[in-house]
Amino acid sequence: MTSDLREPVTFDAEGLPHLTYARRTLPCGLDVIVHQDQSSPQVCTSIWYRVGSSDERADLTGFAHLFEHVYKNSLHVPQHHYELLRRAGSTDANASTGSDRTAYYEVVPTHELDLGLWLESDRMGYFAPAMTAERLAQQQQVVVAERRQRYENVPYGAEKFEIAAALYPVGHPHRYLTIGLTEHIESATLADVLAFYRTWYVPANATLVVAGDVELDDVMARIDRYFGSFPASQRPERPTAHAQLTAPVRVTVTDQFAKLTRIHRTWLGPAVFAADECELDLVTAAWTATGTGALWRRLVYETQLAQRVSAWTVNSRLGGELHVSVDLRSGADPETVRKILDEEVGKSPDPEGLERALTRREAGAVWGLSGLARRAQLLQRYAMYTPEPDGLAADLARYRAVTPASAAAALARWARPEAIVEIETRPL
Repeated sequence: MTSDLREPVTFDAEGLPHLTYARRTLPCGLDVIVHQDQSSPQVCTSIWYRVGSSDERADLTGFAHLFEHVYKNSLHVPQHHYELLRRAGSTDANASTGSDRTAYYEVVPTHELDLGLWLESDRMGYFAPAMTAERLAQQQQVVVAERRQRYENVPYGAEKFEIAAALYPVGHPHRYLTIGLTEHIESATLADVLAFYRTWYVPANATLVVAGDVELDDVMARIDRYFGSFPASQRPERPTAHAQLTAPVRVTVTDQFAKLTRIHRTWLGPAVFAADECELDLVTAAWTATGTGALWRRLVYETQLAQRVSAWTVNSRLGGELHVSVDLRSGADPETVRKILDEEVGKSPDPEGLERALTRREAGAVWGLSGLARRAQLLQRYAMYTPEPDGLAADLARYRAVTPASAAAALARWARPEAIVEIETRPL
């Protein structure tokens, strides 16, 4: 599909934003999307592979993230590719691993577009010849250190593992978090790396977005030059998993790094783009809005039992989660906090709070369109989960359709007392 590329962002009669783009699929299977914006001399090349921690084997957790760390070099790039980008004047470059995808991108000056395309092409097609056991061992040490620094030796790190273990059965990939288990990270072999690459890093399992100061015919020709000779490939089948809670789980942990007692409640939630996703997102935002949120008012302002209140949702292809976290003030009674949580979660959502949350969501979405890399990420996200890369307008329309009644029904379906996980963290 090709839309009018003269304006990078347009707004329809309902005031909803649309990203203009052109799209095609190469013979090798690579999904290609071009978003033209000639307002500044920059180009973002972004590639998402449809593989994340939700696709891992039960005996090799954390592997998608480990692979992201080793995916820095290729046959013709013996040095770290970030060094090449730095020298070329790149203003932004990064990579990340989630439950459903692994993402790589770089923003370069317009005249360095070939560098961005070549780097991603060389990694996609010529990663294996440059991969060595020594490189793997080095990155294994880096990832194990990251687990210690970001998950283990930090305040409230233990609760993340307790929540995942309570929500998901043994073998479910969400049970082990994206970082995985240390023993699995350390036991990964070079053969594991190469098998993972040949299974998941094929062109048909990737989407390439080029966004910025380009001409459509020219950039398509360049993409053909760097990716067109790859052999045809097929998208691998992704594993599925199921989780269900039939009884409440309550755990108390002590944490040497924590300074305040925390009560963290979690329920399973809907998958990404499934029914109730928008309702629960708006409810959690409304609950904890500073100054107006029901939980914030009760716990922080009126009773002064809490130092901080947070609530959020997580959604992926295998399901979702609903979280409420309360950091208690010193000397506050946990049972009183629990009673207030029970009362507020059991109430119908405040209509005005939902409306304010919707306004903030829309404003944040529109504000984010000012960033080139952000627009590339939006096109990637909607291309992965929906048939339409320009999915932001339809997504915001889902949010606009939320009513107090639909939000209350979503809460009743998911935030059930018999399906709760509660972790109380106490300072050591």
